[in-house]
Amino acid sequence: MANFLRQLFGGTSRRREQVPLYGPQQQQGFEQILQQALQGLQDNKFDFGPIEQQARTGFAQKTIPSIAERFTAMGEGGQGSSGFQGALGRAGSGLEESLAGMKQQYGLQQQGNLMNLLGMGLRPQFETIERQRQPGMFEQMAGPLAQAGMGYFGGGGALSGLLGSLMGGGQQQQRRF
Repeated sequence: MANFLRQLFGGTSRRREQVPLYGPQQQQGFEQILQQALQGLQDNKFDFGPIEQQARTGFAQKTIPSIAERFTAMGEGGQGSSGFQGALGRAGSGLEESLAGMKQQYGLQQQGNLMNLLGMGLRPQFETIERQRQPGMFEQMAGPLAQAGMGYFGGGGALSGLLGSLMGGGQQQQRRF
């Protein structure tokens, strides 16, 4: 009741207020994204296993038979030669080197994805706005009442000066010379 009367006579004061930028479901989604990103960064476990297994299977099924075929075409003893063993060793080394590079790139990519999620989860959820002062009902009526009084009393004298100061909000009146 006291707050109502204060607003009725004195209006509302200038204030800052936080307003949500997103609805409740969106805010809940951002919270879930943030939790997942933080959990992923803490775990730092990125499953490269399936990619690695696919590369090893391809090596065993395609690369090794291809090298063996080239050395078989050379005649007997081609696969038993040191050249064959060297070719297999170089191919295996190349596979391991490629896998190590791919694994590092994969980990960095996954971390980047998590950082993007983290950025989404850390978006500002609220905006601060400033509400201007709103005059109360009696303040709003003072101006028209003062004008009506000045018109009624002829615009001169002490009463019209008082009404004029109410209408002007206590500011100095302009004087005519």
